[in-house]
Amino acid sequence: MEQIGHFCAIAGAMTVFGTLLFQMVVFDRAMRRLLAAAVSVTIAGAIASLVAQSAEFGGPVLTVLTSTWFGQVLAMQTLLVVLGACVGGRAAVVLAGLGVVAAAGRGHGAAMADEWGLMASHAVHLLASAAWLGSLPALFVTVLAGDLVAARRYAGLGGIAVLALACSAAWQGWGLAGGLPGLVGTPYGAVLCLKGGLFAGLLAAALLNRYRLVPALPGARRVLLGSMIAEIGIGGLATVAAVALAGMEPGMHERPLWPFALQPSTLALVDPDLRREVIGGLLWCGLAGALALAGWWRRMLWIGVPVALWLGVPHFDLLLVPAYPTSFWQAPAPATPESVAHGETLYLQHCAGCHGVGKQGDGPQAKSLSIPPADLTAEHLWDHADGELFWWLTAGMAGADGREVMPGFGGVLSEDDRWALIDAIRATNPHRPLPAPSLHHHR
Repeated sequence: MEQIGHFCAIAGAMTVFGTLLFQMVVFDRAMRRLLAAAVSVTIAGAIASLVAQSAEFGGPVLTVLTSTWFGQVLAMQTLLVVLGACVGGRAAVVLAGLGVVAAAGRGHGAAMADEWGLMASHAVHLLASAAWLGSLPALFVTVLAGDLVAARRYAGLGGIAVLALACSAAWQGWGLAGGLPGLVGTPYGAVLCLKGGLFAGLLAAALLNRYRLVPALPGARRVLLGSMIAEIGIGGLATVAAVALAGMEPGMHERPLWPFALQPSTLALVDPDLRREVIGGLLWCGLAGALALAGWWRRMLWIGVPVALWLGVPHFDLLLVPAYPTSFWQAPAPATPESVAHGETLYLQHCAGCHGVGKQGDGPQAKSLSIPPADLTAEHLWDHADGELFWWLTAGMAGADGREVMPGFGGVLSEDDRWALIDAIRATNPHRPLPAPSLHHHR
């Protein structure tokens, strides 16, 4: 109920702003019915959202409206949009635009301290969405009435809105998703990718209209109207995805499950020989891009593109390393003397038989293993992220022949126990980049 109300409130507000902007910038035509319908949807959505939130809070509607941040932002948003629809001129566009921007006060950026950049990008995103998607119904009504000049004038407004929309979406989407791991490994990232796909569909429809159908007017009028209906429908679905994202935990606050067997890594750039090989691959791919651009004038140059890619792309496998579902997990809390001491106890019980009491891979059972246990005092321990160590402790390790060389402790030790083991292994490694927690006062 609350999300349906949220969708109606934001969709109605975007349509009011988009219609008023369309009238001011593209085509001055009275659209009282469209504005009245959009205002009605905005008010109905705000009421539904307010009632649903009141039921969730367990308080009176009036109290939620006047005494909560949610209610105050919703009231401000609705009032500004209604005022914008009632007054005329540029003031109407400004008021409705402020109403659209006010919705950023209910977003993730506003809920996080010191995240003004996210909040600002959210405001730009809302305004650009309203300028593009919110003006499409006005464009449709205008073209349906036979005023085809508006379709040709619309390109400038649509182009600026699309650019602002793409930049703001990339900025806040990457930040809220938590980068690439959160984008591909969390529910929030999955919905965000779906929204990105819908945006790509919107962009394709807009390009079709701009460069194919509009130049073919008036003959392509019916096809253009159908394409605009599809564009409005896709825009509605993108708005539904945005409303769903507003109610989800951002990927930056979740532990992503990496779905691929490999992950990007810059370790190869540390070695001079491998670094030169990677740079060589980049140069070959750069040559392929240059040949592709030159191919617009001399088609024969396209022949060199696959050759350059064939020579360059294979070098990029140096930038990929094996990955596991928990590769991007981090320890839930910094190591403490208590966690290290607990981890040491667990290590002696479960790990010392193979890795040795001193963690140098020389335990009494080491000689019976097909692959020598790792030396946990070596510097390369720090090449492995917490999530990798956690996965090996959880699921174990297999050798090249597929046989188990280290058992997993997922069914034996709790998650906290496994993190304590990692704390102990890290704390006693002599190459530790930071001072290890002192154990003296605990003992």
